[in-house]
Amino acid sequence: MSAFVSRTFARLLLGGLSLLVGAAAEAQKTDSVWIRNGDRITGEVKALSRALLKYSTDDLGTIYIEWDHVERISSQATFEVQVRSGIKHYGPLGLGPKGTLVLGLDTLLLADVVRITPIKETVLARMDGYLDLGFSYQKAHKTLQLTTGAKVVYRGPVSETAVEASTFREDRDDTPETTRLTTDLTQRFLIGNLWSTGFVVGYEQNEELDLAGRVRVSAFGARTLSRNNHVDFSAIAGPVVTRENYVSTDSTPTSFEGLLGIVFRAFRYDSPKLDASVSSQLYPSFTIQGRVRWQNDLRVSYELVKDFMITTTLFDSFDNKPQSLGAPKNDFGTTLAISWTF
Repeated sequence: MSAFVSRTFARLLLGGLSLLVGAAAEAQKTDSVWIRNGDRITGEVKALSRALLKYSTDDLGTIYIEWDHVERISSQATFEVQVRSGIKHYGPLGLGPKGTLVLGLDTLLLADVVRITPIKETVLARMDGYLDLGFSYQKAHKTLQLTTGAKVVYRGPVSETAVEASTFREDRDDTPETTRLTTDLTQRFLIGNLWSTGFVVGYEQNEELDLAGRVRVSAFGARTLSRNNHVDFSAIAGPVVTRENYVSTDSTPTSFEGLLGIVFRAFRYDSPKLDASVSSQLYPSFTIQGRVRWQNDLRVSYELVKDFMITTTLFDSFDNKPQSLGAPKNDFGTTLAISWTF
């Protein structure tokens, strides 16, 4: 009996040791990146986004390498690799000549690669976004201004989900309180390389324009006009259904509109980082003859320290035929905030 127990214990011990050795081997970082200066860095490829390669190492922890400084890269893990044309490739990152990447039978130029995502990555790893917070106070009129903003984007293999919200509040002792709120939920489905379709559900409130609330539901089609590691430019169009409620009236009219828009984003990821975006959306009404709404937004973020930016925004909202008697046709303003990006 004692011999049987001894043999059983030995087998369990050897099995446990084998599991530990296997886990340790699997945990080893065996990916390789070669930099322009000839250095080779061993680690683990986490992701590539906006010209920055997220790379985990044993000695330095997680580092970010500018993509145009990478000459070669290899990994045995399986990745989704997207190039600037929108085409996606799947497989391990095979070692190729300088300036290239091999996936199966395809050899890609590193300069054409705009995104790398591990296939087995968690949901959180596929998310990015920002949080904004701005605050100011003027003693003269006891003016308090508070701005907040947030955006979270999840990018899947064939779809993209974005949730965005921004608020503005101004409280003065000589005028009534003013608030502004904008929220959007966007669901996008990728079609081919450059096309996408989807829907947007949004809500707006702007007391400067006498707008108590506007609900928007829109279907859209979009096309990417230009995409690389520093620029993303797209156009969008589709029908919109809106339901509006104004502060000074009791009516809640429903109207049908069109949507024509463009979105332009530019990135600079040499330190300090710089991120700029411009969007312009035109809403011609099909229900109210001659009515046109126009929304323009500018956002510029400049890096202060890692993951923290100083952000300025500029917005302009125009409605040539507001559905409230005496309501202003235009509202514009700027905000300044500290942003955390992830």
